Amino acid sequence: MSEAKTKSRNFRKVQVRTVKGSKDAFKRRKPVVAKCVVTGESLKGVPRALPGDLKNVPRSARRPSRPFGGVLSSRASRLEIKRRNRK
Repeated sequence: MSEAKTKSRNFRKVQVRTVKGSKDAFKRRKPVVAKCVVTGESLKGVPRALPGDLKNVPRSARRPSRPFGGVLSSRASRLEIKRRNRK
């Protein structure tokens, strides 16, 4: 019987080759692609990685370093900046 933590769909079962043969290992699933809040399109420049893996990535590579980077797409952020400047 598998452990309780591996019964959830957070983990996926992977066959791992060892010296004595193959065995089942459980790996965490990758997060879904980040999406824009306004348009719903996928965000470029935002990696699909687990939080533990993002510790080893430089901060400039975690998300775009521009206004609304990692939240809005470039098209939506351009429109939002225009809207805020016109007020």
